[in-house]
Amino acid sequence: MKIKELLRGVEYKSCSPFPGDIEIRGIACDSKAVNKDYLFVAVPGTKTDGHKFVNEAVERGAVAVVIEREIPLDDGIAGICVKDSRTALARIANEFYGRPAEKLRCIGITGTNGKTTISYLMDSIVSAAGHKAGLIGTINYRIGERIIPATNTTPGPVELYNFMDKMLQNSIDHLVMEVSSHSLDQRRVEGIDFAAAIFTNLTGDHLDYHKTMDEYFDAKAKLFEGLGSGSYGIINTDDEWGRKLLRRSKGRIMTYGTKQGADFLTGGIRLSLSGAAFAINTPKGQIKIDTKLIGLHNVYNILAAVAAGAALDFPLEAVKRGVENVRAVPGRLEAIDCGQPFKVFVDYAHTDDALHNVLSALRPLIPGRMIVVFGCGGDRDKTKRPRMGKVAGSLADLVIVTSDNPRGEDPKTITDEIAAGIETKNYTVVTDRAEAIRRSLSEAHDGDCVLIAGKGHETYQVLKNTTVAFDDREIARKILSACAKEEPRSR
Repeated sequence: MKIKELLRGVEYKSCSPFPGDIEIRGIACDSKAVNKDYLFVAVPGTKTDGHKFVNEAVERGAVAVVIEREIPLDDGIAGICVKDSRTALARIANEFYGRPAEKLRCIGITGTNGKTTISYLMDSIVSAAGHKAGLIGTINYRIGERIIPATNTTPGPVELYNFMDKMLQNSIDHLVMEVSSHSLDQRRVEGIDFAAAIFTNLTGDHLDYHKTMDEYFDAKAKLFEGLGSGSYGIINTDDEWGRKLLRRSKGRIMTYGTKQGADFLTGGIRLSLSGAAFAINTPKGQIKIDTKLIGLHNVYNILAAVAAGAALDFPLEAVKRGVENVRAVPGRLEAIDCGQPFKVFVDYAHTDDALHNVLSALRPLIPGRMIVVFGCGGDRDKTKRPRMGKVAGSLADLVIVTSDNPRGEDPKTITDEIAAGIETKNYTVVTDRAEAIRRSLSEAHDGDCVLIAGKGHETYQVLKNTTVAFDDREIARKILSACAKEEPRSR
């Protein structure tokens, strides 16, 4: 593609004269991904500055570079100066891949908790309505039959627009996307005109990056402030931040919740370990839901998906069918059953609100003791650690604090900060995660429940200098299977 075509939507000035017919064969913001005749976009990152790697990009074959400040360039290299290279990168990627977002009906989901489950629900609803969806989210990216492990909840714009282009090649007409606060702040989804944007809730998380809850909210709000007049903002008005979002959202607003005044309102909720049953009053009539998803938090997730499905004009019968077709979501209250006389669940809950939601969902349904094993990630928001400890201590009979993905931090420092928030004596610290899971299962008896929280679907553990294979589900199954022939344990 000619460079002048790539720069159509970009405000720039020439740092060094260049002809507009330079042929660009690829774009990259990672110098190591550059090949012959590439355009390299230098992005100032949170840890390093892409401007430091311009020379490396040129050595690898870049014929043009996008930069925020003038730097010396070899003769014949096109220098393109912009005010904001992140925005420029998204717009250039959009052009390079033929503006694929304009040909897909895009559904964005943001909020602290619930994004992944809602993405699975929306994917199922789209399918039930006779369409084909691509999926971008925390667990994986799905393009037809191709499944790609996710590196970020929302990938960078080069990867994202590449995926969209491939979706169109696979006759996909809808894109369901989890939109993280980081991606909104870093303008990764610049140029996408979302048909619907869903807001779940906002609770403390990522404050290592956003610093304050107001900054975190401002990042989330960008998705709704960018909506077009024909788009829908689907907002949870039971959440205080959702009510604040009403004043900032553009487009047409649809609200959901359990309190009077919501456009999509539910009541008469019956919860059990088998799932939930409830009715939803909608502007198009009532819909009755019988789901295998457990807990009140999943009622909210379903409300959001139903509201979005109805707003996008899918038939209510298809919406209902799509919701009820989702029987489980990987690592979200995923049951582990090896014939043991107690319940075991693995869940991704890694914030205090998510842990509260899951423990609150299980606690009334368990006749015996509630045992929880969890940790917190290293090099991430430290403020939630004591809050998670407090929640676990107040809702569980036994808490086993352990390691999660410690990354560059000392695991003991993390567990100490969690333990500082536990206001009871019903806890122990077992830093080795596999041993902590084994301990929790050995403590369980007939009628008890073990919740292994924090990592959910993840199949790895990130240590200081390496990443190792580690799957809570497989560890639990291995331990339970080894004990399967033992007599049921009772008090």
